Amino acid sequence: MNIPFRSKEISWLSFNARVLQEGTDPRVPLLERIKFLGIYSSNLDEFFRVRVATLKRLTMIGDRWKEIGIPDPVVTLREVNRLVGEQSRQFNEAYAAALAALRKAGVHVVDESTVPAGQHDWVRDYFRSKVSPHIMPIMLKAAEDLPKLKDHPMYLAVRLTKSASGGRPAHALIEIPGDLSRFVVLPKSGKSHLVMYLDDIIRFGLRDIFGHLPYDTYESYAIKFTRDSEIEFDDDFTESYYDRLAEGLRAREEGFPIRANYDAAFPKAFLNLVLRKLNLARSDTLYPGARYHNRKDLLSFPRLGSDELRYPRPVPAVNRTLRKREEKGFFTILRKRDVLLHFPYHPFRHFIELLREASIDPLVQEISMTQYRLAKNSCVAKALVAAARNGKDVTVLVEPQARFDEQANIHWANLYRDARVRVVLGVPGLKVHSKLLLITRREHGQNRHYVALGTGNFNEDTAEIFADHLLLTSRPDFGADVAEIFRFFQHTYRPPVLKHLVAAPFGLRDFIRENIHREIAAAKAGREAAISIKLNNLSDVEAIELLYQAADAGVRVRLIVRGMFSLITGPEGPGGRIEAIGIVDKYLEHSRMLIFHNGGKPEVYLSSADFLPRNFDTRVETVFPVLEPRFQRQLIDYFEIQWRDNQKARLLDPSLSNEYRQPKKGEARVRSQDEIADYLRGL
Repeated sequence: MNIPFRSKEISWLSFNARVLQEGTDPRVPLLERIKFLGIYSSNLDEFFRVRVATLKRLTMIGDRWKEIGIPDPVVTLREVNRLVGEQSRQFNEAYAAALAALRKAGVHVVDESTVPAGQHDWVRDYFRSKVSPHIMPIMLKAAEDLPKLKDHPMYLAVRLTKSASGGRPAHALIEIPGDLSRFVVLPKSGKSHLVMYLDDIIRFGLRDIFGHLPYDTYESYAIKFTRDSEIEFDDDFTESYYDRLAEGLRAREEGFPIRANYDAAFPKAFLNLVLRKLNLARSDTLYPGARYHNRKDLLSFPRLGSDELRYPRPVPAVNRTLRKREEKGFFTILRKRDVLLHFPYHPFRHFIELLREASIDPLVQEISMTQYRLAKNSCVAKALVAAARNGKDVTVLVEPQARFDEQANIHWANLYRDARVRVVLGVPGLKVHSKLLLITRREHGQNRHYVALGTGNFNEDTAEIFADHLLLTSRPDFGADVAEIFRFFQHTYRPPVLKHLVAAPFGLRDFIRENIHREIAAAKAGREAAISIKLNNLSDVEAIELLYQAADAGVRVRLIVRGMFSLITGPEGPGGRIEAIGIVDKYLEHSRMLIFHNGGKPEVYLSSADFLPRNFDTRVETVFPVLEPRFQRQLIDYFEIQWRDNQKARLLDPSLSNEYRQPKKGEARVRSQDEIADYLRGL
């Protein structure tokens, strides 16, 4: 590799460290800090299931990693293990501090040994009525070979002994039921709230489970497994997508073990017995930890205590263009002007209302939409089904390879087909990541297109916490381009020909090259030149090299990148003139924005694509220009507010130290997500 480049994995761990910082920041309300600890844990699970799994695969193919232009995976794995160990210690300290703060706030997390005696009968009854029917232990002695255990649940390894006469102990594994709440709220004890982990309720009930056996002492230790979760398909597209996806999901459950987390108090002989049975004795898969695992479940920690323990509910901004939508309807409004929505500051219900209006409008002929991830009980899907039942011609491109949402998308595809919705199940060889809606309406004897183009999923659940943008327009050229993309989805032998939009994998690389080279040419000619980019991830080698070239030519390059960041800033090397920050706050920064100075006439684009090789080369992504001047101004202001953030912005320095950007002398404090909310409410 000829340019400075940081591995995706190391930069991703730096991002997750920023999430962990939110779990320790005293400015963050206590229950929100606990939520961030859950997000950190959930992120880390996915990191092992995907990124570490990929690294381990790469170590098995010799030195071919050099051909793909990435750092040595063996070296990267070694650094990953070091960083994960360091972050695990920080996590445990943050978790202990959160528990102590909860106690001060009157919320006590108790276990089987500390639950008050007056609550024993209640806990026992809860265990017997709600939990016990789900408990089916596996006795290790009785099983010659253990079945391959799943990688989502956590297990309790139980050692049974007889205190009086000694003798040989027995050993068992219990799967902690995933369909029960991980946290159980007990009846109040005075003024205090009591919460118990489901794990500890099971520990409390071990005598009920094993009491008929000749043992009277029970020790239990947590253990969980993480498996390789990549689903691989060959290129035989004559085989049913459904069949191959189902096979891939089954294979995921039995994937190669990547990590075994276990309670560090686990007696060595007992641990070795369990690991031997599971073929997990390799030292590079073993990670000692604390008493509890699967702490992604902290995302569902009970919302107890005073309101001060959580963020206040935000006051939504009013989109003035849509104030009269109930009288005029969306189509009347969109024929006159575009609408730009900023989630979660604007309510996502506007998008659902647009779909509902289209589903009952007598002039609407067709509705087409891409689907990557939907909400669990999606009103978007319900609106599409209703449209089909009302006689509209509805087509949904369902992406079957949306990682960890594959099963849900199979469910939605079946539901659509039952409602006579036309389902296009992905595009062979590509993953469709574009966020597109096309509504075709018959007006005055001609078809008119109304489109929605977004940076995030059509998902009302995530729209409450993901910061994204959605453009609604009836511009004929945009409608023609979106219709051309949907035509490609059904006739993939002919790439789409577009006038205003840019789509990967057909033209996105060229588009980025051309725009960066234009700014480079302006800088070399002595004119002002600037590039401002906001992304989730930046790890594409060519894109990084172009940004280095731009900065070296004198272009002002500013980057706001939330996650993976393989470019290296700093005084030494080609990234010395590049400024970069990452923002982690109460909302997940998810939008992608490109702003090119263009000789003082800024061009502003929104996109579904990050700067990763897959987004350029193996995904269908969409970049779209924002043409209305007032919306260009809004997005430039949005970027500038975030660029001024000196409360939740971290400097993406050469070592990715995650230092907070500090206010300069005399500079006002700016927390960009609060400032943006105020800005949008003032429009």
